[in-house]
Amino acid sequence: MASPLGRLSEEARREVMRLARPFRLRRGEVLFYPQDPAHAVYLVEEGLIRLFLLGRKDEEATLALLGPGGLLGEAAFFGGTYGAYAEPLVYTEGVSFSGRELALLMNKSPEVARLFLELGLERLKEAERRLAEQRLLPVFARLARLLLRHFPDGEVPLSHQDLAALVGATRETVTKLLGEWALKGILELGYRKVQVVDKEALARMLEEV
Repeated sequence: MASPLGRLSEEARREVMRLARPFRLRRGEVLFYPQDPAHAVYLVEEGLIRLFLLGRKDEEATLALLGPGGLLGEAAFFGGTYGAYAEPLVYTEGVSFSGRELALLMNKSPEVARLFLELGLERLKEAERRLAEQRLLPVFARLARLLLRHFPDGEVPLSHQDLAALVGATRETVTKLLGEWALKGILELGYRKVQVVDKEALARMLEEV
């Protein structure tokens, strides 16, 4: 996926990249915690980051799943704390910006301001879509959509527990569904890995919802 910074003019892109600092994270490294002071805004260029909260009994509630082009940490524009956990599910890299410096550039450049507002709006729409799916779709449909939307090459380097957390279901339910789909030849199962081999079959399931 092309970087959303490519939507900018060459001059505006140079100004933005002058502020950029690269970041690289391995799976399991936490980018930020809820109580961390919000200083930086992050733009994902490769990989997958999950934003989530923990309940009183350590139940996890996934707020967003951000792949290439995803923006997170917008609280840095306003101060305060991040308010959520951000953790990569796979090797992830991208660029970060000082919230204060980027805000100053946005004040000077309507073009840059428009881009980052669009990225923030895209994440808001994604959160609304996710909330609607959690309330309206059965687990099998949420799982099928997750596999098709976020893993277009069919390779899913996640455990059953990871997938369960992402679709708001129990590990047992997800394991049962994956096993049924494997028997039908829709996918292949491995250690911490799922390989989708029949995307059309998953798409047909969604047509029936």
